[in-house]
Amino acid sequence: MLTIGITLGQESQSSQPDSTLPPIGPLEVRTILLQEDGVPTASSFARLNTSFPELFSFTVCYRIYLLRFREESTLMSYAVSENKDNELRMDHRLTGYKVSLHSRWAKTVLETPLNQWAHFCISFHHPTGEWKIYLDGEMTDKGAFPMTSESLVGSGAYIIGQEQDSFGGGFQRDQSFSGEITQLNFWSRVLDEGTIRKFASCAEEEAGDALAWDSQVWDVYGKVRWMVRQKDDICQQQKRSFTIFPDRFSLSEALHLCQVVGGIIAVPQTDEENAWLYNESKIHDAYCSGGQSSYLWLGANDEKVERQWVYWGTGEPIPWESKWRGDGPNGGTVENCLVLLSGTFPGRWSDIACLDTYSFCVPCEFETRTSIYLKGPAMCEGSPFNLQYMLGDSVGGRPALVGFLHTDIFWDQERGSWVMRSLKDSDAVATWTPIQEGMYPFGNQEWHLETEVCGIPSGGTVNLTLSVCGAGMFTCNDGRCISLKQRCDLRVDCADQSDESRCSIVDLPEGYHIAIPPPAAAGNQTLPIFFTVNIIAFPTIVTQDLTFVASMQLKLRWQDTRLNFLNLHDDRTLNLLSEEAVASVWTPRVFFRNARGNIFTNLERGSRVEGIRQGEARPGPPSRPEEVNIYPGYESSLEMSQLYSVTYSCDFELLMFPFDAQLCRLHFELVSASSSYMTLIPSGANYTGQNDLIEYTIGKVSIKMDEEGEFSSVSVYVRFQRRYVFYLLTLYIPSTLLIIIAYATFFFNPQDFNSRIVVALTSLLVLSSLYTQTSNSLPKTSYFKLVDIWLFFSIVMIFIVVLLQTLIDFSATFTRKNFLRVCCTGSSETDKSQNSARNNITKIVVSNNMSNDEQHSRAISNGWIQDESALPLRYRTPNVYPVNIPLMIKSRFLIPFIFSVFNMAYWGSALTYLHSIED
Repeated sequence: MLTIGITLGQESQSSQPDSTLPPIGPLEVRTILLQEDGVPTASSFARLNTSFPELFSFTVCYRIYLLRFREESTLMSYAVSENKDNELRMDHRLTGYKVSLHSRWAKTVLETPLNQWAHFCISFHHPTGEWKIYLDGEMTDKGAFPMTSESLVGSGAYIIGQEQDSFGGGFQRDQSFSGEITQLNFWSRVLDEGTIRKFASCAEEEAGDALAWDSQVWDVYGKVRWMVRQKDDICQQQKRSFTIFPDRFSLSEALHLCQVVGGIIAVPQTDEENAWLYNESKIHDAYCSGGQSSYLWLGANDEKVERQWVYWGTGEPIPWESKWRGDGPNGGTVENCLVLLSGTFPGRWSDIACLDTYSFCVPCEFETRTSIYLKGPAMCEGSPFNLQYMLGDSVGGRPALVGFLHTDIFWDQERGSWVMRSLKDSDAVATWTPIQEGMYPFGNQEWHLETEVCGIPSGGTVNLTLSVCGAGMFTCNDGRCISLKQRCDLRVDCADQSDESRCSIVDLPEGYHIAIPPPAAAGNQTLPIFFTVNIIAFPTIVTQDLTFVASMQLKLRWQDTRLNFLNLHDDRTLNLLSEEAVASVWTPRVFFRNARGNIFTNLERGSRVEGIRQGEARPGPPSRPEEVNIYPGYESSLEMSQLYSVTYSCDFELLMFPFDAQLCRLHFELVSASSSYMTLIPSGANYTGQNDLIEYTIGKVSIKMDEEGEFSSVSVYVRFQRRYVFYLLTLYIPSTLLIIIAYATFFFNPQDFNSRIVVALTSLLVLSSLYTQTSNSLPKTSYFKLVDIWLFFSIVMIFIVVLLQTLIDFSATFTRKNFLRVCCTGSSETDKSQNSARNNITKIVVSNNMSNDEQHSRAISNGWIQDESALPLRYRTPNVYPVNIPLMIKSRFLIPFIFSVFNMAYWGSALTYLHSIED
């Protein structure tokens, strides 16, 4: 290898670059290898020593083997003057593939594969400005540059491996290239997709008509050398790879290790793979076997069906079997695991019992290259350590981890530690010493810093996580990956239970002060506090005391833009803040203004403060020791809830009792700050309890904002509609029946005054008793209630019946007295003889001491006369009705008329009121 120092900028450059080309055979190609050691430098590049042609439309293709990314990773740059240093430039960055033409960029998110050969092409059609990019023969992106008549001027400075900030110079190490390049060709036309596909697969070869790789002369500088590769090696698209871990592991440990690094225990699929695996691992067979012939675990078993070998985990059958020791597996159903042998049967397979008492080395296989991520407080912006790594060659007897840019993690045998070293800053070193032999730094480990990194002083320790867990995944302490949705979901998913530890969902910024309310969001003058009340029940409603008890759940929701929330779930019950977190964040305070007692919202037992997931998650920065999804506080919210049982006073309006409805108010006032700083916004009021209570039916529940006082407040209004059916059955119907009974006395025997008056008075007495009982059960009011009017009317009605019955009887008695006074006075002899004759006719024996007038009067009044024609004319009944009959008949119509008129007015007003309540 020839390495020549040159001075360029602040670094050395040789005045005589090397341009010697190594000879090649017909199946070989030359490659240029830059920065093989991975150390970024501004002094390694190759410059075209022949003239670069002028181009209009063109296609450029090449193959590269990228060893490391750089911050910009400029593969080639072409400058024609000091002011035109980006006429043609191609960057293979970690964030995507980018091409510049005349300082205009074609940007893609196409990621260049690491540590494997890749074929790239880009075509440009000058008349339309259209460009297309191809990777391994497949078009991955296209677009168009602004149309221009300008050509790509020839005879400029064409550099591989550095970006020119001036004509032919101005290099920077972060814009350099680390890797190999070959078969760089330019065509002065746009190649079709089929042709490019053939070039990529090595089915055809064609030298560029504008610039051909094999016919150009290159000057190489610095850490650059020519290499010779087989065409089959650069054309092969083999992505399957193996890594051998030369430490002894039990079967369960081997399965775990390969899972942690993103692979599975290897099972060769061809003779070539089996031979390679044996040849690469046989130097460790003595240690790996522990004195036995079996020394390497293979990733298959036949536990379910004898001699049907399947992969661990997937259960898929293996596609190929190697030569076995003897005639094949001979352990029967006892030996169901697969191992590779050495010694007497080198490279042969054998079955063995699946016991953790056996310990062998383990090879892991990978279908694709696996990225391993480093996270932790030492990974801040500007950290000298890389975020991404991949398994590389052995260093210190164990596989090393190669950083994507400029950091390596490797085993240092002398220290007995794993060392993380930056190739960009040689002083940036961190170490981890395992507690026992054969441990690897995967998972969450405590590293020792030998220099200051991200504000952590030299000599300090820091927890760093190393795992294959990418976006949306969480790393268990042992290195396993689970979905980030399984983090802190009250179910153990990591074997070490690390997924259910450190479950705080609030990230407090430095300088957060709990006594200071959150600032209002952009565009708002005050902080909105959303208020929701869910009334669960009304355990007690005491009409006499004008009070009721409400059991309710109060919810307050607000945004604190100072906070960030971590790993919020869709199921909000999983987003519960711990008591420590609740004590460290600001929470609003609400006063129950019209409740009995001095009652405020509280965070006592039974309270909950939950994070409300809103907006999209942002992945946490790599500077955190564990993976998180971050939800900014200006999108997501906090909600505080608590159950309360509170006694309220209510001004019951009983005018329409028992058809009344009471509108009671629950008044809440935000006392954390005045209304100029924060506003209580009504969000909802619901009643979830039983609608029909003992005495009331719960009607409409509403909420509205109040605009009164110094503090913002809301009021919840609850309508209690009295259940009047009880009063209909126990008051209205009985009283109506009593009126009917009293009224029925008008249909009794007109001459039977005693029966009529006794029934009417009894009805009046019963009704009075009912009135007294009802009045005692109601609160005392200074006004008449609707029920009072009914009862008073009922008493008046029966009183009128009694009065009418009295008038009827009085009028009848007065008529009889007048009749007797006229007909029964006088003492002539004629009258005496007639009296004697009457006595004989009536055949009724009367007392000797009665006068004649008294006897005739009693006979007439009691209907004793059977034939009045035998009586004297003066003793016969008058041929007219008594005066009480017309009054009785009129009373029969008068009472229903009064009752009907009153009821129409009474029930009309009651029904109108009930209808208004329903509306």
